[in-house]
Amino acid sequence: MRKFCNAFVALVCLFAAGVLSAADVKNVIWIIGDGMGPEIMGFFMQGARYANLDGYPDNVSHLEKMMSAGTWGLYFNNTYDTLVTDSAAAATQMATGELSRPEVIGLDFKGKTVKNLLELAKEKGKSVGVISDTYVTDATPAGFTAHASGRGKKMDIARQQIAFGADVISGGGLKYFNTEDNKDLLKEAKKQGYRVVRNKKELAKVKSGKLLGLFSDGAMPMSVELYKHPQVPTLAAQAQKAVELMEQNKNGFVLMAEAGKIDWAAHANDAGAVLAEMKTLDALVAFAVKYADEHPDTLVYLNADHDTGLGSFVYRYVGKEEAARKTAQGEALYGGNTDYASFGAFKLFEKQTGSLYYLEEELKKMPAEKRTPEYIEEHLSQALGYPVNIAEFSNLDDIPGIFRQVNEKRGMSWATQNHSASPLIGVAYGAEAERFSGVYHNTDILPRMKAALGWNED
Repeated sequence: MRKFCNAFVALVCLFAAGVLSAADVKNVIWIIGDGMGPEIMGFFMQGARYANLDGYPDNVSHLEKMMSAGTWGLYFNNTYDTLVTDSAAAATQMATGELSRPEVIGLDFKGKTVKNLLELAKEKGKSVGVISDTYVTDATPAGFTAHASGRGKKMDIARQQIAFGADVISGGGLKYFNTEDNKDLLKEAKKQGYRVVRNKKELAKVKSGKLLGLFSDGAMPMSVELYKHPQVPTLAAQAQKAVELMEQNKNGFVLMAEAGKIDWAAHANDAGAVLAEMKTLDALVAFAVKYADEHPDTLVYLNADHDTGLGSFVYRYVGKEEAARKTAQGEALYGGNTDYASFGAFKLFEKQTGSLYYLEEELKKMPAEKRTPEYIEEHLSQALGYPVNIAEFSNLDDIPGIFRQVNEKRGMSWATQNHSASPLIGVAYGAEAERFSGVYHNTDILPRMKAALGWNED
């Protein structure tokens, strides 16, 4: 009888331990680097390791630390019928666990509305939030807070976000909440208990309740130009405030935080801007990992929605004149004329003070007679942060070609200005992180997340 009792007690203990371990996760911080393919992650981590990037005295990025201490896997992100995805379908599939189609928000491939992670979390009594450094009605935050047949229906998405009642909605996109059909939406938000804030100082004053932060009319500034906008909070500051507010809920919280401008910079094949955006993401990672260390019931999951650009350093053959100049500057060439790319390129990227995307658009729109070599040289030098000799460039009428030449001279090559079907890396840290290892699909993320949260199916 005693043996039976002991066995029964042991069985009960094992069952209880299993239940407890499955419900270990109270809080989730899900970080999405929009456009952050494996090559962009490697580009950034390699720079921190070997190029003495500013802000990394120990030569290790927070991203690398998270990957070294966490669990990671490889996953695919194809839609129902396309190999390549966009941010809308990717966010929808990640948030709902269902296959979808490009351009669609919160609907499966048949057009049926499907519940997303934040809706499920809210039903469980948790606080929920989305933050972004693009605008809050953009495809990724929309995929976690709305349902629409097209990602361009931003006015409708804004109305749905307020009606949904997420505890925190923070980023850019004010114009979608105070113009046209939505001219009274901010009033409605305030009626529903939202504190509406528009700058860093106002954000700091919010200590409790629901938050609607709208820090720019459209998208928030590129990180490389954020110094021009001291009133705009960083992505990490938005996350800190979101967690400060939502952790007051005894049931915990789920926060989706998007570093959205990695994609924008990569679409422009702008390596300097990509580096700045990755530093922005890295500061967010530092905050999230520290929070998880201090709150062991927290899971941090980091991934991308898709890859953009497929950019990397490559070797190239240079002519005698450039080889002589590089040799005189102390740069290493091999075989007499082969430039295998220097770590000094990262220091050039760090000098950048302007977005090449914005400059390229400006030059394209400018009348040809005003787009003189002197003008191009001056403004390109200002954006890059170091003198550029435009005489070294060919065909100044080919604006995209000018920027390709800038990349080449810094050792970078990009396969495309669009999305690719590259497999992606997902990294988990903290409670239940081991659930995210192996090879999977982005529709598998939600089931794994639900299991980590202890939301077992009936």
